[in-house]
Amino acid sequence: MNTTDDQPVLPLLDYMARGGTIKDLRNIDQCQLDTIYQVAFARFNSGQYHDALQMFRHLCLLDHTCYAYFLGLGMSQYELGDYAGAGATLTHGEKLDESDPRASLMQARCFVELEQWRLAHQALSEVMLRSGKGWKDECQQAEKLLLKVNSKLR
Repeated sequence: MNTTDDQPVLPLLDYMARGGTIKDLRNIDQCQLDTIYQVAFARFNSGQYHDALQMFRHLCLLDHTCYAYFLGLGMSQYELGDYAGAGATLTHGEKLDESDPRASLMQARCFVELEQWRLAHQALSEVMLRSGKGWKDECQQAEKLLLKVNSKLR
Protein backbone atom coordinates (compact mmCIF):
# COMPACT_ATOMS: atom_id res chain seq x y z
CA MET A 1 0.00 0.00 0.00
CA ASN A 2 1.30 3.43 -0.92
CA THR A 3 1.76 5.78 2.05
CA THR A 4 0.46 8.75 0.05
CA ASP A 5 -2.83 6.86 -0.35
CA ASP A 6 -3.13 6.66 3.45
CA GLN A 7 -2.77 10.42 4.03
CA PRO A 8 -6.48 11.36 3.63
CA VAL A 9 -7.50 8.52 5.95
CA LEU A 10 -5.26 9.49 8.87
CA PRO A 11 -7.14 12.67 9.88
CA LEU A 12 -10.43 10.74 9.74
CA LEU A 13 -9.07 7.96 11.96
CA ASP A 14 -7.69 10.54 14.40
CA TYR A 15 -11.05 12.32 14.47
CA MET A 16 -12.89 9.06 15.17
CA ALA A 17 -10.36 7.99 17.81
CA ARG A 18 -11.18 11.22 19.66
CA GLY A 19 -14.89 10.34 19.67
CA GLY A 20 -15.98 11.91 16.40
CA THR A 21 -18.54 10.00 14.38
CA ILE A 22 -19.47 9.69 10.73
CA LYS A 23 -22.93 10.88 11.77
CA ASP A 24 -21.39 14.18 12.85
CA LEU A 25 -19.18 14.43 9.77
CA ARG A 26 -22.20 13.98 7.51
CA ASN A 27 -24.44 16.24 9.64
CA ILE A 28 -26.99 13.48 10.09
CA ASP A 29 -29.66 14.43 12.59
CA GLN A 30 -29.99 12.14 15.60
CA CYS A 31 -33.75 11.83 15.06
CA GLN A 32 -33.00 10.12 11.72
CA LEU A 33 -30.85 7.53 13.51
CA ASP A 34 -33.51 7.15 16.17
CA THR A 35 -36.07 6.32 13.47
CA ILE A 36 -33.76 3.73 11.91
CA TYR A 37 -33.13 2.27 15.38
CA GLN A 38 -36.88 1.96 16.03
CA VAL A 39 -37.35 0.10 12.74
CA ALA A 40 -34.33 -2.16 13.42
CA PHE A 41 -35.61 -2.90 16.93
CA ALA A 42 -39.08 -3.74 15.54
CA ARG A 43 -37.56 -6.02 12.91
CA PHE A 44 -35.50 -7.78 15.58
CA ASN A 45 -38.54 -8.25 17.81
CA SER A 46 -40.54 -9.69 14.91
CA GLY A 47 -37.83 -12.25 14.13
CA GLN A 48 -36.50 -10.53 11.02
CA TYR A 49 -32.93 -10.83 12.27
CA HIS A 50 -31.16 -10.40 8.94
CA ASP A 51 -32.97 -7.10 8.26
CA ALA A 52 -32.26 -5.95 11.81
CA LEU A 53 -28.60 -6.93 11.43
CA GLN A 54 -28.22 -4.77 8.32
CA MET A 55 -29.82 -1.76 9.99
CA PHE A 56 -27.85 -2.11 13.21
CA ARG A 57 -24.64 -2.51 11.20
CA HIS A 58 -25.29 0.80 9.44
CA LEU A 59 -26.13 2.49 12.72
CA CYS A 60 -22.86 1.26 14.23
CA LEU A 61 -20.94 2.65 11.27
CA LEU A 62 -22.62 6.02 11.61
CA ASP A 63 -22.13 6.23 15.38
CA HIS A 64 -19.52 3.89 16.84
CA THR A 65 -20.09 5.34 20.32
CA CYS A 66 -23.71 4.22 20.84
CA TYR A 67 -24.13 1.23 23.14
CA ALA A 68 -27.67 0.42 21.97
CA TYR A 69 -26.56 0.04 18.36
CA PHE A 70 -23.83 -2.44 19.24
CA LEU A 71 -26.13 -4.36 21.58
CA GLY A 72 -28.69 -4.65 18.77
CA LEU A 73 -26.05 -5.72 16.27
CA GLY A 74 -24.60 -8.32 18.65
CA MET A 75 -28.01 -9.72 19.50
CA SER A 76 -28.88 -9.97 15.80
CA GLN A 77 -25.63 -11.80 15.10
CA TYR A 78 -26.37 -14.16 17.99
CA GLU A 79 -29.86 -14.94 16.69
CA LEU A 80 -28.38 -15.68 13.26
CA GLY A 81 -25.86 -18.12 14.78
CA ASP A 82 -22.76 -15.94 14.33
CA TYR A 83 -21.63 -16.45 17.91
CA ALA A 84 -17.99 -15.46 17.37
CA GLY A 85 -19.01 -12.30 15.52
CA ALA A 86 -21.58 -11.47 18.18
CA GLY A 87 -19.00 -11.96 20.92
CA ALA A 88 -16.64 -9.50 19.23
CA THR A 89 -19.40 -6.95 18.69
CA LEU A 90 -20.60 -7.25 22.27
CA THR A 91 -17.04 -6.84 23.57
CA HIS A 92 -17.00 -3.39 21.98
CA GLY A 93 -20.49 -2.64 23.25
CA GLU A 94 -19.50 -3.68 26.77
CA LYS A 95 -16.88 -0.90 26.78
CA LEU A 96 -19.42 1.75 25.81
CA ASP A 97 -21.65 1.37 28.88
CA GLU A 98 -20.02 -0.04 31.98
CA SER A 99 -23.23 -0.03 34.01
CA ASP A 100 -25.41 -2.13 31.67
CA PRO A 101 -24.98 -5.92 32.04
CA ARG A 102 -26.88 -6.96 28.89
CA ALA A 103 -23.87 -7.02 26.55
CA SER A 104 -21.94 -9.14 29.05
CA LEU A 105 -24.88 -11.53 29.41
CA MET A 106 -25.22 -11.94 25.66
CA GLN A 107 -21.46 -12.36 25.41
CA ALA A 108 -21.68 -15.19 27.95
CA ARG A 109 -24.40 -16.86 25.89
CA CYS A 110 -22.14 -16.66 22.83
CA PHE A 111 -19.30 -18.30 24.72
CA VAL A 112 -21.63 -21.04 25.94
CA GLU A 113 -22.66 -21.75 22.33
CA LEU A 114 -18.96 -21.85 21.39
CA GLU A 115 -18.25 -24.07 24.43
CA GLN A 116 -15.67 -21.60 25.71
CA TRP A 117 -16.51 -22.14 29.34
CA ARG A 118 -13.82 -20.00 30.95
CA LEU A 119 -14.72 -17.01 28.80
CA ALA A 120 -18.39 -17.61 29.58
CA HIS A 121 -17.54 -17.62 33.28
CA GLN A 122 -15.62 -14.34 32.95
CA ALA A 123 -18.51 -12.72 31.10
CA LEU A 124 -20.99 -13.91 33.74
CA SER A 125 -18.77 -12.53 36.48
CA GLU A 126 -18.93 -9.20 34.65
CA VAL A 127 -22.73 -9.43 34.57
CA MET A 128 -22.76 -9.86 38.34
CA LEU A 129 -20.50 -6.83 38.79
CA ARG A 130 -22.72 -4.70 36.57
CA SER A 131 -26.05 -5.99 37.88
CA GLY A 132 -27.01 -3.33 40.36
CA LYS A 133 -30.50 -2.09 41.01
CA GLY A 134 -32.84 -2.41 38.07
CA TRP A 135 -31.17 -5.47 36.54
CA LYS A 136 -32.86 -8.22 38.55
CA ASP A 137 -33.90 -10.31 35.51
CA GLU A 138 -30.41 -10.15 33.99
CA CYS A 139 -28.86 -11.15 37.30
CA GLN A 140 -31.22 -14.13 37.62
CA GLN A 141 -30.47 -15.22 34.05
CA ALA A 142 -26.75 -14.96 34.75
CA GLU A 143 -27.04 -17.01 37.94
CA LYS A 144 -28.91 -19.75 36.08
CA LEU A 145 -26.37 -19.79 33.26
CA LEU A 146 -23.52 -19.77 35.77
CA LEU A 147 -24.73 -23.10 37.17
CA LYS A 148 -24.40 -24.65 33.72
CA VAL A 149 -20.99 -23.07 33.09
CA ASN A 150 -19.64 -24.11 36.49
CA SER A 151 -20.71 -27.70 35.86
CA LYS A 152 -18.65 -27.68 32.63
CA LEU A 153 -15.58 -26.25 34.37
CA ARG A 154 -15.43 -29.10 36.90
